[in-house]
Amino acid sequence: MNTVMIVLRIIHIFCGVFWIGFAITNFFYLQPAIKATGADGQSVIRYLGSKTKMMSTVYWAATLTLISGLGMFHPIVALMNTGYGMAISIGAMAGTIAWVLVIFVVRNIINQTQKLGMTIGSQEGPPSQDQLTQVETLGLRLNLFGKVVIGFMVISLLGMSVAQYV
Repeated sequence: MNTVMIVLRIIHIFCGVFWIGFAITNFFYLQPAIKATGADGQSVIRYLGSKTKMMSTVYWAATLTLISGLGMFHPIVALMNTGYGMAISIGAMAGTIAWVLVIFVVRNIINQTQKLGMTIGSQEGPPSQDQLTQVETLGLRLNLFGKVVIGFMVISLLGMSVAQYV
């Protein structure tokens, strides 16, 4: 019995499930609800962003998914010329691309959005037209990259789920 591989697999599966579950819930349910409820929704997202560790927990889960996956990858290298090895490799590549996008692109967009929201919230009067344009642009970028990341996560999940049957 290989205890290290078992522990890595448990971490990989639990963190991966948390990561993709959060992404889908956030993208398809939380964000539309926040958008639909206007100022009330903005209050909720500000609270989640400033008073909880929601985003750092998601980033940690994504990173632990990646690290544990890399830790399990070495034995698979010998199986690269098999269907199993190829499916796992495709899943690993898609998951790695999703991680890179989340950590380096999505997180940056979220940070810019939070900073802009704090600026708007602390100023006298309503947001300027330029600020509204920035909010809209950041929202569109987040929406686009959210779709791309979820696409790569689904490819990753499918590759790893079907690997033993390929």
